[in-house]
Amino acid sequence: MLEMKSVALLSLRRGSRRYWRSLYLRRLNTGAEPPRGVSDRDRILRTIPPVRPSTRQPLQAEDPPMDFTLLEKGLQRSNAAATANSAEYNYGFQGSLLPNFGDNQHISIDKELDAELCALLTHFRAPIDFAFGYGSGVFQQSGYNSGGSAPQTDLILAVSDSTAFHTLNMRQNPSHYSGLRWFGPQVVSRFQHIGAGVYFNPFVELQGRQVKYGIVCMEDLLRDLATWDKFYLAGRLQKPVKILRADPRVTYWNQKNLHAAATLGRALAEQRHGGQFNEFELYREIAGLSYLGDIRYTLGGENPHKVDNIVSRNFDQFQLYYGPIVRDIKAGTAQQYLPPGYSLTNATRLLERKIRKVSVLQTLKGILTAGAVKSVKYAWSKKVKAWGRRR
Repeated sequence: MLEMKSVALLSLRRGSRRYWRSLYLRRLNTGAEPPRGVSDRDRILRTIPPVRPSTRQPLQAEDPPMDFTLLEKGLQRSNAAATANSAEYNYGFQGSLLPNFGDNQHISIDKELDAELCALLTHFRAPIDFAFGYGSGVFQQSGYNSGGSAPQTDLILAVSDSTAFHTLNMRQNPSHYSGLRWFGPQVVSRFQHIGAGVYFNPFVELQGRQVKYGIVCMEDLLRDLATWDKFYLAGRLQKPVKILRADPRVTYWNQKNLHAAATLGRALAEQRHGGQFNEFELYREIAGLSYLGDIRYTLGGENPHKVDNIVSRNFDQFQLYYGPIVRDIKAGTAQQYLPPGYSLTNATRLLERKIRKVSVLQTLKGILTAGAVKSVKYAWSKKVKAWGRRR
């Protein structure tokens, strides 16, 4: 007992709590009374049965075997659910697609414009996996006055990690962002996932062009193409676009997306025209899918004849874009395809409800992501354009 007091006194003098606790634990495992000076908390801990020594020997025959059956079943269910939810849309297709697969998606435009659009991507130091240009700044639409101001060039940039992209892009191009940049790239990335999952920076001056570019996670883009999860970029990619940087995963799933659009568009067109196939009406129905329930039409922010204008001005591009699918339709060998959960009877109803919700969220989000000044400027430009093209 005298020896214990000496050791305790030495420990207190040195202030060695580690030594004092290890000494107590040794006594605890041997069933001895705790030494004086131990806190009430440690006295309560003494009621816990002693633990085995840390230097445990390998399992002996008398030790019961550890049962991992439930764990394995849980992991199997988890993996199955993950596979079902992902629909395997994030496959890497390098080396598994035919060389000419998806050639219909690569539409030729004016060489000078093509070079200018590709040069815009070189401005960004952050990595970009997939990119395309779209809209009236890339493909003309009927009703535009050639003498008026040039429209914005619209770009979509798909990236693997949106937070990493915004981190690098904010350092390089802080003026592209609204006041949200002061909250950091993680907050901006969270805002990106609201609504359509796209973060837009409008009215940006790049290499002498006024550009609006949107950032989207590659995973979100592929999910939308495969499942019509948001039907925002899936609907956008159902109309002719100019691919500026290709990715085989997008090529594969967008081909399925085009097939689904043609399946639904053909059914709607034939329903409205007594079962007769008309190629122009097919493209008209396809182009109109992404505007079902769009709040911009309700608010008068879009020309009500926009769909007709898109198809009439870009009919040749639609023919190239849907060439292989239309050939199968005319040959009578086309097969119907729609994403899981969609059918010819419920597709328009589901899309209208989904597009309305996404368009509302995306519009409200744009006020914060673009900033008040740019939001008013963008809304006014759309309104003026709609007024001008109603005449």
